[in-house]
Amino acid sequence: VFSLLGALLAAQGVWSDGVEIVVQEPRGVISVGADVTLQCLAPGIDLEQCKFQKYHKWMKMWLDFDTTTSFRCWFYNFNVSRVAGELLLEVKNVYRGHAGPYRCVCNGSDASTSPTLTIPLLYLDDVTILEPGSRFHHYMRSPPAIRVMRGKSVELQCSAMASHTPRYLWKKEGSDWIYPNATLRIEEISAEDAGTYTCTAIHPSISSLAHSRSVVVQVEREPLGPLQLGDLNLLLAVLLPAVAMLFVVVAVVGCVRRARRSKWKRMQQLDDEVVKTPIWKCASARSPATVSDSVPLVM
Repeated sequence: VFSLLGALLAAQGVWSDGVEIVVQEPRGVISVGADVTLQCLAPGIDLEQCKFQKYHKWMKMWLDFDTTTSFRCWFYNFNVSRVAGELLLEVKNVYRGHAGPYRCVCNGSDASTSPTLTIPLLYLDDVTILEPGSRFHHYMRSPPAIRVMRGKSVELQCSAMASHTPRYLWKKEGSDWIYPNATLRIEEISAEDAGTYTCTAIHPSISSLAHSRSVVVQVEREPLGPLQLGDLNLLLAVLLPAVAMLFVVVAVVGCVRRARRSKWKRMQQLDDEVVKTPIWKCASARSPATVSDSVPLVM
């Protein structure tokens, strides 16, 4: 009986002899966008003395989650409840940053702390298409169109970040062929090869979790110029922000230099002044700043 109970707990969370944290809902596969409920179990311990914690990898610290959770701007979809003797943490619309790790801490003691739990989240990001033969393939991802000279070869690489390595399928619009590979290479391209190609990435555990992206392959009869139109647009997209940033830097440097120059002029005027305001009433003349007054002032 105890072995069976331990196996059931291990299937949905982390089990230990004392405090434990488990996934209460959902049962089975958990994908991005699902609502997840974690439960803290602490036999023989008052749950009012327990709380959930999540490790923040950027802050490198454990954050407390209770009914008065801090950092609500980051974890607005987190909700802690204490109902019917249960301590629950509800995470709405879970995404990769919410996977964990989590733990349950009771009485503020390490001896009453559960092992960590990371939600077994399945995800699949958007598809990216690259053209390795392009000079700007490191900067230009998923171009809407690719121009290729007739008789040349073209290679397209499809990729997507996922919890498990996805399956890839290439299809051409208007054709019934399917190429099950991440890389599509067309040798000695002809006018018949022009068209719209779509790459689909499918998660191996959830067939309904899939993303696609298309690219138009244009076949040119004349040799392409040294700079393609797509590359020109890319250069403009890079140069215009760079020029704007340079203008801002020059403007800031100019303002700083102008302020320093104005301050230096004011200091020079003070140094060149050789007269000062008289210190006695009804005086019409000013005494030189270099002349000392040996007569005491009498009111």
